[in-house]
Amino acid sequence: MLRALLAGGVLAAVSLPLAASGSPIVPQLDAKVTARSIALRDAQGQRVQVLLENTYRIVVTDSSKTRNFHLVGTGVNLRTRISATGTRSWTVYLRPGTYVYKSDRSAKLRGTFKVSGGPPA
Repeated sequence: MLRALLAGGVLAAVSLPLAASGSPIVPQLDAKVTARSIALRDAQGQRVQVLLENTYRIVVTDSSKTRNFHLVGTGVNLRTRISATGTRSWTVYLRPGTYVYKSDRSAKLRGTFKVSGGPPA
């Protein structure tokens, strides 16, 4: 029984898409913060509304010294500094639930998305 479980785990790991380096491909999400807007977009440039449970790389580009990017959800609480600008990158496993991204200095700058299901096959 244990051998069957281990073999299944190995097969599942092998079935993930692989990069040229041989490591699994991690989908990237792009977050952008300006003094007047905040957004989280997928690889096609569409605003994120629903994602599958998975590991994601979130690249935050923050061009505002008065705003930040703060992601809160199931097991996640990540933020950039308000006074800092530049690019940050996080690799995070998103579990089912509702996530909020916002600026801690402006109630108007916020968005939400849902994560559901299991990892893509």
